[in-house]
Order: sequence, then structure tokens, then C-alpha cells
Amino acid sequence: MSKQNLQVVQKSQQPDVALVITTLGAPRLAPYRAFFGCSTDEQLLGAYFWGQAIGGAFLPTLGMYEVALRNAIHCAASRYSSKKASDCHPWYDYTRNDSVRIIGKTRDKVTNVLYTGQPQLRCAPEPSPDAVVASLSFGFWPSVLEGLAKPEQTRILTDAFPYHPHTSPKHWGVQANVGILISKLKLIQDLRNAVAHHEPIWKAHRLLGTEKHWSQSVQSLRAKHADILEVMAWCCPPSAAALEQSYATRMFKSICSTNAVRAFMADPFGAGAMALFEPDLAVVTQPTPISPPIAALESK
Repeated sequence: MSKQNLQVVQKSQQPDVALVITTLGAPRLAPYRAFFGCSTDEQLLGAYFWGQAIGGAFLPTLGMYEVALRNAIHCAASRYSSKKASDCHPWYDYTRNDSVRIIGKTRDKVTNVLYTGQPQLRCAPEPSPDAVVASLSFGFWPSVLEGLAKPEQTRILTDAFPYHPHTSPKHWGVQANVGILISKLKLIQDLRNAVAHHEPIWKAHRLLGTEKHWSQSVQSLRAKHADILEVMAWCCPPSAAALEQSYATRMFKSICSTNAVRAFMADPFGAGAMALFEPDLAVVTQPTPISPPIAALESK
């Protein structure tokens, strides 16, 4: 669809804002009205649309972070369990003599993957270590690190986070240092869960707790994004650098800005009228020359 046609469609199909507000409901929108200081229904809907946009803007980063984190822990635990013989070993299988310590709900999650649901009846064929790792939930990884025995913890954390500024068995032998790391991982997990459940992630209780104005929430959300990249860099600096320079991060920084909030509140429909990629269904048989990248979007 051309830009001109898109503008025509937007003008002719602009919905009844008051009816949209009624459908969404006062209880859901009241926090937006108060925190963003909305004086009109248009501003309120714009604030709500921005809340949706900022949640969606986190998803690519959180997805890549989860894969990088779980793979780093899987590789480190495999090396520990196999005595450095393998980077892909069933370290989680608590029936083996060489498994790491798996306890509580963490153990239950492994059981659900390895067993059919009937007591003592293993899945056949047995899932590979890679398949097991891919099946475990986001919350499994901070919990499994927290539950490791101390000798396991010191070695696995050193290997899983080789670029942490203080990483060493001695550093991770101090429980307070482990606690700081686990707390950071769990805060990122909480953010991921809030995004997945479409909850307002700009609220103060999800951030520092001291945000009194939406512009402060914008800054705190940027700090959250930086925390995710930092943890990724502790596992694999190239992955963090790639994500930082990606479209996903440029989009995040554009959305997570005071200018974006103002734009959404000023025009909840026009704020989303971004340039679209024109559809091209032709079969490409030769490499297409790549033109120089456009400058990154400025954001404040």
C-alpha cells in the first residue's frame, strides 16, 4: 500500500475514540489517565497505544537474551558435568551420577520434559540435551543457578559469564555476589513475564519505584534495556553488540523516548503511520547490492 493510500484509509476509517475508551474500560485506563496526565480521550488512547508499543519493542531483545543466556548456562553446565568432555551433556538429568544439583520446582520442570506423565516411564526416544534446553521455561534458568551446590556454582557461573568484570571461582564463591547476579536475572524475568501478559511495564513498581512522571519511566525502561544487553555481553559480547546495532534496538530507542510518548498522545493514530516496506514478491536469483545504512533514528 502506498503512503498516499495509507493516509486516505487512515482518515476514512478513524474510529470513534470515545467508544474505544468505553470498550477498554475505566479500571484499565485509570492508571494511564493519572500517570500520563491525560486531559482528553485522544491523549488517553495515545498513552495506551504507547504502552502497547513499548511492551512490543522489548520482545526481540528479550527473545535473543533468553536464547543467549540459556545456551551459555547449558554449555557451562555440560562442561562441568562431563568434566570438559562435552558442550552438550545431560547435566540436568538427576538420575545420572554426573548431574548437577536440581531441586524443588526446578526438578519438577525437568521431570515434565523427561517423563511421559506416568511414574517411572521415560519418554522414548529420549529428548536430546538441546531439545530439553529448548523446552525449559524462561524462569528455569535463574532458579537452576540459584539451586546449584556451591562448588558447581563457582565453576558454572565462571564459565557461563566469562566476560563479567569480576568473574572467577573466588568471586562467585561469595554468596552476596551470586545473589546480585540472580536478582538481576530475576528482574529481567519479571519484565519478560509482564510483557508477555500485556501488563503496563511503565508502572513504578515494575521499575525503581521512585518514578513520579512518565518521563522518568522512559529513562528507567531504557536502563532495563541496557541491563539486558549487559548480561548478554557477560555471556557473549558479539551477540550483545549485534543486538545493540540491530533494527530491534533502533526501534526500541525510538519508541522508548519522550518524543514518542508526546507523539502518541498528540495523535494516537498518526503516531503509528510509519513508512512501510513495499511488498516485493519477485524471486531473487542474484545477490542484491546493499546500499549504505540510513542514519539511526534520533531519540531524546
